[in-house]
Amino acid sequence: MAITSDNDPEPTTTAVVTIRIPCDTDSDLVTNAEERLSRAEDIDTVTIDDLHGIAPKLSATTITVGITIRWTTTMTDAQVRRRLAEVPGLESIKRIG
Repeated sequence: MAITSDNDPEPTTTAVVTIRIPCDTDSDLVTNAEERLSRAEDIDTVTIDDLHGIAPKLSATTITVGITIRWTTTMTDAQVRRRLAEVPGLESIKRIG
């Protein structure tokens, strides 16, 4: 089961992911990553907690971040992986939980 806080009635998951952010965006890397990750189905909010790495490329910057996801419904780890795999630019899921 994905991690859920006992103090918070809404289901949450922590993860470390790597996501590609195009260079031509108008917002900063963190804001853009949060917006992209929030597009997955059943996600209420995404918060970037930690920045683990930045790798600039010619047309995009790849960042590895620790995130907290607040879901609209309870998710298993497998469901979390499937939902995050739908995110445009997601390169890898390093860790869930």
